[in-house]
Amino acid sequence: MALSWWEDHFLAAAVRFDPDEAKGVDATLRSFAQTPAEPWLLVAVAIRLILFGVFSFASARWRLL
Repeated sequence: MALSWWEDHFLAAAVRFDPDEAKGVDATLRSFAQTPAEPWLLVAVAIRLILFGVFSFASARWRLL
């Protein structure tokens, strides 16, 4: 049975996972701030988080169960 590309990467990530190196959202955003595309990358992340919040609110409000 052959694994697909993403299954292979998830399996490799699970095997190599080190809990001591795990970061939260704060540390991840701070690492984005150290890249050459600093302001644009943070703006893109902020816009996506805002849009996800709007989607979640609309889904909770108007979704038919």
